[in-house]
Amino acid sequence: MIHAVFDLTNCRGLATATPEQILTAMRETAERLGCTVRSQLIAPFQPHGATCVLILAESHITVSTWPEHRHAYIDVFTCRADTTPAAAVQPILNLFNGDITHEQHVPRLPVPTTT
Repeated sequence: MIHAVFDLTNCRGLATATPEQILTAMRETAERLGCTVRSQLIAPFQPHGATCVLILAESHITVSTWPEHRHAYIDVFTCRADTTPAAAVQPILNLFNGDITHEQHVPRLPVPTTT
């Protein structure tokens, strides 16, 4: 299982990134992970910013943005990965043009299999 979180700062592209562009980058991330998108949600905030969510067959990806501070936060949780989370989130990083200031991999217990 993978649970990785990324804190981004100095996001130079965040002010012009639309929630739809963020979801597109998130779908590319899901594809890189080898995951299946089941649903998506955009929760916009006023006057700016959004939280975007992809529900995956394998769990979820979320991105929350604070354009006024040029910060964004990415959460990737999946039971499958065809690549590392850092490589998978590259489409989001490219869109935001920011710096990863913190990356953490959260240990999770494997899901028990039934026999």
